[in-house]
Amino acid sequence: MSERKSVGKKYEYQTHDKLGSGAFAEVFFGKNKLTQEAVAIKVIKRAVLAKYGDEILQQIHQEVEILQELVEASKTDACPFINRIYECLETTNNIYIVLEFCNQGTLLDQIKKVKKLEEDEALFILFQLLQALALLAKNNIAHRDIKPENVFIKDGVYKLGDFGFAGQKSMYQTHLGTFPYMAPEFFTSDQYDSKVDVWALGLLTHEMLFGEIYFIGKSQFEVQQKILTKQYILEDQKYTVSDGVKELLKSMITKDPKQRTTARDALKASVFDKFRTDPRYIIIMENEKQFMKQFDGDTSQKSSQQIQVEEEERQRREEEERAKQQQMQLDSQKAQLIQQGIRQITDGIKDKLNGILLMVQLSDFLSQNLIEICRFEILYILKQSAILINQLKEKLNARIVLGKQDHIRFDVDSEIWKVFYDDASVKLLIDEVEGDRNQIRKKYIDYVNYINNFTSNNYKESHNYTEQITNQNFTTLIEHQLYNEQLYQKIKFLKEDKDKVKDQNIRKMINKCLLWMYSAYEYQKLCSGQLMDIMKFMEALNNDDTQGMKNCISWP
Repeated sequence: MSERKSVGKKYEYQTHDKLGSGAFAEVFFGKNKLTQEAVAIKVIKRAVLAKYGDEILQQIHQEVEILQELVEASKTDACPFINRIYECLETTNNIYIVLEFCNQGTLLDQIKKVKKLEEDEALFILFQLLQALALLAKNNIAHRDIKPENVFIKDGVYKLGDFGFAGQKSMYQTHLGTFPYMAPEFFTSDQYDSKVDVWALGLLTHEMLFGEIYFIGKSQFEVQQKILTKQYILEDQKYTVSDGVKELLKSMITKDPKQRTTARDALKASVFDKFRTDPRYIIIMENEKQFMKQFDGDTSQKSSQQIQVEEEERQRREEEERAKQQQMQLDSQKAQLIQQGIRQITDGIKDKLNGILLMVQLSDFLSQNLIEICRFEILYILKQSAILINQLKEKLNARIVLGKQDHIRFDVDSEIWKVFYDDASVKLLIDEVEGDRNQIRKKYIDYVNYINNFTSNNYKESHNYTEQITNQNFTTLIEHQLYNEQLYQKIKFLKEDKDKVKDQNIRKMINKCLLWMYSAYEYQKLCSGQLMDIMKFMEALNNDDTQGMKNCISWP
């Protein structure tokens, strides 16, 4: 049964008019009782919020402060391309954020309907969103989660919204966002600025124009690798747009943030000239001008009392910020050590996981190229990978303090491990490990079915031999000597076979396979960070650079 709810003296909504919901908030269609204007009311229940800790509450307050500051900034630099906040009200039980209601859904809804947009239409949307980014950058704000579902549409005007990941400072260190739209510096640098938004908006525009997500993969790791190594190229015939648009996209989707254009500079591109005098744009800006006139009275009364109040408020905030900074400095040394330790543990887990995934990718490569001679090696590598990731997941579930024998980066105090396991973000990491564990198990089971059928039909005498491997016991690793002997003999065979091959492409493939297989042979060193820089090895692997692969390995 629907219930009418009042929010302060001005707003109300019906409980059946729900627009959406998230982990700790629900959004309702509401109205301003004084003006009858439609609004969106985000209702955040404090009881639910308490489960997520103080950091989420701080993030909500920061989102509100940023939206309020953007409203103030729009009084000077008119920008109707940001989903406007009207008010934030707090009660004992709830937090209410009253937002502009966008009556035409999101850009994602539009893309789903038409798959891809005409060039002029996509450019007009980009023209609007770049103005939003320019205002954000001018005020040292980064959105950090630009994607189609965070672009809202109201009466044909495209508005950037959902500032839940936004922050306000000149440089950032926290890695936030949605993987296919994340800029390379999220993965390669400890710091980044608002140019990450330019990258994301460039990829969003690519998606509008061509109906595809450019950096896509089967896992977050694969997407990350493509973001870091795959060049943004528009030479394929399917990328049929004007040269001006291609140049603009390339300037936005540039891996080096120093070379990447800014939103302000992007707006100077000649492809936008026609929109500056477009009747649609002129009407949008005129409507914004009329809307902002309601604040003219406020501005005119700032001559004395209000200016003084605002100045006192500004000084109070500065004092609070200085006190906060002083407190942070007092605790900085310990906090830095803990954060450094947490990063070190996280990096170690990710590196260990990447080592396991490198072995799985090797099994895929052998299946596609050398299955006739590597059937049993694929089985051994997949089984060992399944056991390794199972052991890792079980240890993380049990909150075990891992040591240098598990990974060279785990050389941290047990106190830091406790803080690490209590960190809310660790659950996401453990969930990622769980997802990869399930995928590897499925791949292994599918391959076991294949190998059992193969041996039964072709080598019945070998069936008993494979049974000790083809079980679903994922607790104990394959005996080290047995596993290594299996791979050593195949490496030796491939090395001898390579010397007989004259075709340079086949020789190169075998070389690549030998280096890759050696990393799986040394799986203990590989998964403990002692064998190589896995990221550099993967980059060389993807580029078919066998010398680069060889240089990455720490040879005995």
